[in-house]
Amino acid sequence: MAGFDRKVFSNRLAALRSDRGWSQEDLARESGVSRDAIARYEAEINCPSLETVGKLAEALGCPLDVHV
Repeated sequence: MAGFDRKVFSNRLAALRSDRGWSQEDLARESGVSRDAIARYEAEINCPSLETVGKLAEALGCPLDVHV
């Protein structure tokens, strides 16, 4: 994704999950994204697809801001 900052995403994902008191397993259950994938995103190993970002955002109750 153009303009995607993996470090910012991983830190924000972990913070939002933690703010809700959720484990990675909890977020996986709520979002339908595997716990292993969430761990890789938070560790900055992998970059999620836009579809996956949408699933995580929905599960966390966060709007997606799209700038075109």
